[in-house]
Amino acid sequence: MPVSGRTITLELRQEIEDFLYLEAELLDRCAFEQWLQLFTEDASYRMPVRTTHERRLQDREFDESFGHFDETREMLGMRVRRLSSRTAWAEDPPSRTRHFVTNLRIRATTKSDEILATTNLLVYRNRGDSPQHDLLSAERHDLLRRTESGWKISERRIYLDQATLGTLNLSIFL
Repeated sequence: MPVSGRTITLELRQEIEDFLYLEAELLDRCAFEQWLQLFTEDASYRMPVRTTHERRLQDREFDESFGHFDETREMLGMRVRRLSSRTAWAEDPPSRTRHFVTNLRIRATTKSDEILATTNLLVYRNRGDSPQHDLLSAERHDLLRRTESGWKISERRIYLDQATLGTLNLSIFL
């Protein structure tokens, strides 16, 4: 079903929700190879750095020229392969995560096979037997493209709510 004009149907909304919930499930199960298949070959995955400014300069809050992540699908693949290797020290033992994806907003684009999905994200992360955990809160902007095999992520932008990260590393996927 192509996205026609500016019409976002309930059926389309349900498809997108199901796709995003599947993605969260794959991440939480550490099914990273399957997760990687949800990205187009030309995908980009970016998380610009957030800086704190006075109100009058808030349009400069995110630096799009510099980021915590600025990766292609190929680079994501390298990270996925590394996570399954014996040298992924930042993830040994592996993190336990729970991705909460909420507040879905969908907008049509000028291309009939693409839509923009904006969501709020909360990621809970715990490692080993420690009672300590990380919480990362963000807004995600995903450009989704319908392909012969279903929806895929063409572009992902992650805008963290924190300017200073309270986690030791960002070895997980958001």
